Amino acid sequence: VKSKNPVGCFPDLKAELERWDSAFDHNVARRTGVVNPRTGFDSDYDKALADISEIEENLRQYLEKQRKRLGVRAVMYWGAGKNRYQMEIAETAVPQDLPDEYIMKSSRKGYKRYWTKDIEKMLNDIINAEERRDAAQKDCMKRLFYDFDKSRKDWQTAVECIAVLDVLLCLACYSQGCDGPLCRPEILLPENTSPFLELKSSRHPCITKTYFGDDFIPNDIIIGLEDEKTNSRATCVLVTGPNMGGKSTLMRQAGLLVIMAQLGCYVPAESCRLTPVDRVFTRLGASDRIMSGESTFFVELSETSSILQHATQHSLVLMDELGRGTATFDGTAIASAVVKELSENIKCRTMFSTHYHSLVEDYSHSLSVRLGHMACMVENECEDPSQETITFLYKFVKGACPKSYGFNAARLADIPEEVIQKGHKKAKEFEKAVLSMKVFRNLCWIAEGALAARDYLDKLSLLHV
Repeated sequence: VKSKNPVGCFPDLKAELERWDSAFDHNVARRTGVVNPRTGFDSDYDKALADISEIEENLRQYLEKQRKRLGVRAVMYWGAGKNRYQMEIAETAVPQDLPDEYIMKSSRKGYKRYWTKDIEKMLNDIINAEERRDAAQKDCMKRLFYDFDKSRKDWQTAVECIAVLDVLLCLACYSQGCDGPLCRPEILLPENTSPFLELKSSRHPCITKTYFGDDFIPNDIIIGLEDEKTNSRATCVLVTGPNMGGKSTLMRQAGLLVIMAQLGCYVPAESCRLTPVDRVFTRLGASDRIMSGESTFFVELSETSSILQHATQHSLVLMDELGRGTATFDGTAIASAVVKELSENIKCRTMFSTHYHSLVEDYSHSLSVRLGHMACMVENECEDPSQETITFLYKFVKGACPKSYGFNAARLADIPEEVIQKGHKKAKEFEKAVLSMKVFRNLCWIAEGALAARDYLDKLSLLHV
């Protein structure tokens, strides 16, 4: 029904739809890709079809007359295109007194083919009628497209209305049939509070089962709320955890739930509270742009640059393992600088996943950064990684993950065992070298009187180098 209000109403397309429905055979058009106008839509097209039918009937009657004239029932028309309607007669059946008007056009083994002036005239007439039909058909298609273009604004409005209706129906169906608890999001005005995001027992809206077939594990995601112990509002969450532990899924989950909440849809969580988000920035995955000559790392930095230039205090930033495309020291330095800019200067809500444990140590005492990791359970932890059994818990908990357990992922990917053992041996050498550097650095700090270094030394005394 057409509304009197021109804003946001569905246009009245009844006349247009009836014209399109009666203009051509839609089934034939879908099957052949050709638009053939229906009878009555175009007089020139109808006249050309009528002429073709009449000439074909005349040709059929002419063939019957020649069969009787020659006394041969096996006379048939043969040919295609401009060589159509040649009368094909078996050589053994050709009469001795063949009429003079018969002109032989072609032959094949045992058969001869003839034309007459009458056939030639009717062929010219039918070719002319077919050309008129094709021209009228093209003209009809142009007219249909022209009429459609004249009403393009109404069609565009209709498509937009249907798209909105489709989205609303999908959201309504999801809100009614989703597995697990759903909640109505609570959106607070930013004038009354600092930007924050609080999701309790939230789940990914597109995933109901884990890779191993278990139920999806719900998680709390809290960014920007005041911590009771430190009385600070950490706007950035550093996410660590084992490979395949669910870090990227958790970040995508947060972004999707924020979008769903601001769309007005029910959210798969026990509770959802947030201040409005002006934009969601993502730096997820890894890919290059080979046609532009841009490497994977350059693409990462380009996207990061866009985030740093356009993010505001009310934005949500999701960054997954920034810096992995270059040397460890360069990657760690860039990641650290980006975390500092996002957490201390822009102060936007940020989830930043990383495997740089030195980066986690640098921000372990920062009031603007909170640490969290995807938990896992390690059985038979020892020097030999082949004896360890890693169970992913997919639970987001406070604190930093001590290791990334990359060798577990290597074993799941069927890397040869001897390669894993060599890699583990090399990793131990790297760990000892890094630990020695840390000891030396903190001894220097102690010599300079840094109190924080003394606390580190007390912890270090519990380790066996």
